[in-house]
Parts: sequence; structure tokens; C-alpha cells
Amino acid sequence: MKFWQKTYLCVLIVFLIAFDLGAYGLLKKSYQLNEQLDISRGVSVYGSIEKSLSYILRVYTERTGITNYETVIASFAANYYKEDILLEVYQADQLIFSNAYQFVGDRAELHGDPYQSVYRKMNDELWLFIGGKMEFQDLRLVISRNSDYLQEYYATLRQYFITLSVVISLILSAALIFLLFQLTAPIRRLNKGVRAIAAGAYDRRVIVRGNDEFGELAQDFNRMVDAVSNHIETIKKASEDKEIFINNLTHELKTPITAIKGYSEFLNHANYNEEERRMAVHYIYEHIARLDVLSGKMMQLLYLKSEEVALEPVQIENLFSYVVNMERHHLEAKQMTIRIECSADEVYGDQELLQSLFINLVENSIKASSFGGEIQMRSYHYDEGVVLEVLDYGRGIPEKDIEKITEAFYVVDRSRSKELGGIGLGLSICNQIAQLHHANIQIDSKENEYTRVSVYFTTPLQLED
Repeated sequence: MKFWQKTYLCVLIVFLIAFDLGAYGLLKKSYQLNEQLDISRGVSVYGSIEKSLSYILRVYTERTGITNYETVIASFAANYYKEDILLEVYQADQLIFSNAYQFVGDRAELHGDPYQSVYRKMNDELWLFIGGKMEFQDLRLVISRNSDYLQEYYATLRQYFITLSVVISLILSAALIFLLFQLTAPIRRLNKGVRAIAAGAYDRRVIVRGNDEFGELAQDFNRMVDAVSNHIETIKKASEDKEIFINNLTHELKTPITAIKGYSEFLNHANYNEEERRMAVHYIYEHIARLDVLSGKMMQLLYLKSEEVALEPVQIENLFSYVVNMERHHLEAKQMTIRIECSADEVYGDQELLQSLFINLVENSIKASSFGGEIQMRSYHYDEGVVLEVLDYGRGIPEKDIEKITEAFYVVDRSRSKELGGIGLGLSICNQIAQLHHANIQIDSKENEYTRVSVYFTTPLQLED
């Protein structure tokens, strides 16, 4: 049974019980008031009859001296019989006249002083009996009058309340159903939203207007869904990144392993001369060296993902000079030069990691540049931060690849990358190092013209100098 149905039944049952109890109390009170009024009228009639009969009997006795009153009483009683009022007269507990119903049983009205009233059922009709002592010669008078209208009144009033109860119940039922549907509409919307989200529609939100408990519940539910959705997106992104990473790693490992396997089989089974042997050994060495570089880069990338660094002052000119010294053999091989310009003197960071970052950037610039080219390494203040920059005038990067260039294993031209010894991890490592320093990398490039890689250090520590 649904919540609105339970509420509907509970309210309806409580109302019916309360209404019926109230109606019963009102009906009983009304009946009692009418009964008292009927008794009051009966007592008034009894008093009038008793005085009139006492007076007639007294005058009759004084004039005639006769003590047999039956004829006089019968003549008197005939006048009231037409009004459904019956009389009984007793003398010393002996009935001397009666035109009323006779029955055996206790007659409380015979002992009334000055009078006593009693209701009795006679032939399925309600009668009021009133009895008391007369003023004349210790006679006792009992009158009985038909009060069946009280029962009819009670039955009519009861039927009225039953009809009223049914009508009000129907009206209340319709009103309750309408109100409960309106009040529980937020619950239905919330329930619908929960089912949709449980089915995977994490973009759905529950719209419940108002500042009541339902509105607060809907807001809390939406906040919970936002948190769950963000968490799921984070997990999904991490899973996708992991899958891409593993797929790329598998691909990168497959090429050198296949080559090493092929040349090994060649050396074991083929007939070859000394020159072919040296060539095969040279290729095996190259691919082993490539695997060595790949494993080293992988370890460095994993290390960076789990490392926190302490930021210390680093002299920019010394940093650039170290990078140039480390790359001098590559520069000499392509007859290239590096020009250093330092307008900013110092940044805060981990010196070894910053060295690795700029060695990677300079190596990329050397690979992208032609013989005799120039690379610029610059530092300068920008707004409230410090910028370290590497600029080359090589083949550049296509615009469509710039956003993805910092992803692990992503390379612009795979065939040329392998020719130059690249594996697509350099800029990913650079990006990780920058993030550890709370810095960000921006790449500006135009194909076949230039590539500028700028590292923006904007944390408060960079501003202390």
C-alpha cells in the first residue's frame, strides 16, 4: 500500500470515528433534552388533571354523599381519552378505575410523592407513566400518554446523522485524495528520479519547488547525485586513462620486442656475413636502448603521480645553464645553439624535477629543429607570476594535436617520432612536474614555423622574491 493510500485511510478512519462519536453524543443529548421536555409537559398535564379530578370528586361527594367514584371518574377520563391520555385511580392500593393498559410488574409510579414518572414500551410503542398522590382522600392517580414520537424523532435524527456522515465522508474522500495527490507529488517525482538515476541516467535531477521538507530532501538528493555523478565520472575517466595508457604501453612495447625477436631468429638460423651480423646486433641494441628509455620514463611518470615536492628557491640562470650543459652533445650533433634570456632570477621548486622538465622540453625542441637552428630559453615576470619559456623554430605542432600533446604516449607523427627516438612520454612527464609545482604549461605553435612552451608559476611562493 502506498503512502498516500495509508494517509487517506488513516485520516478517513479517524474522522469517521470522531464524527460518529460526536454524532452519537449529540443524538443522545438531544434525545435526553426531548425526553425531559416530554416529562415536563406530562407532569404539567398530570398536575392539571389531578387538581381538576380532585375538585370534581370533592364537589360530587359534598353534594351527593356517594363514595362510589367510578362513574364520575369514567366520565372525566373520557374527555382525555381522545387526547391519548389514559387514567388509573387507586384507593389504598386498590384499583377503582382504569382505561389504561394493564400489566404485571413493578409500578414505581404508584409510590411517587408527590409524583413519579416512568417510560415503558407497550405494544412496541413508548408510553410515559406519571403517578402521584391526589389531594382528595388519599387517592392515587396514574396517567399514561403516548410518547412514541420520541422514538420516531430519535430514528429520524439517527438517519439524518448517518446520511450526513456518508455525504461528508464522500466529500472528505474526494478532498483528501486531491490534497494527498498534490502533497505527495514531490515524493512521486523524487521516486521517478531515483528510478531513472538507478537505471544509469546520472544527468537527471529532481525538480521540487518549495522550502518544505520535500524541497530540502530533493535538494539534498540532487547534491548527493552530483557527488555520485562526479565520482563516477572521475572513476570512468581514470579507467579510460588507464585503458589508454595500457594500450599505448602495449603498443610501444610490441614494436621493439618484435624487432628484437626477429633479429634474434635471424642470428640463430640465417646464413649471414659479418656486416649483416653487425647490423642485426646494432638494431637489437637500439631497440633494447629504446626499451630502457621507455622503462625509465615509465618509472619517472609513476613516481611523479605519487610524489609531493618541497618548494625551495631555484636560480633560473643556473637551471638553464645546467640544461644546456646536459644537452650539449645533442646540440653539437645538429650544430645548434641555445640563447638564454633571464629577466626573472628565481622560482620556487624542486631543482632536480625542474631540470628534468626543461631537459625534456629542450630535447623536444632539438628533435623538432633542423640543422643549425636556434633555441631560446627565457624567464620573465608576467602579471603576478613568473614564466619560464622554451622557444624553437622547428616544424611546429598541428593545431588539432596541441590539446592532446601532454597525454601519455601521444605523438604527432609516430613514424618520425620513432626515427627520432621519441615515445610520447616527455610532455606528459613535463605536465606532471608542472602540476606538482602548482604551475601550468601552455603551448603555442604554428606548423613549420615555431613552437613556444611556457611554464607559468603563479603560486604565492613565486612572488616572495
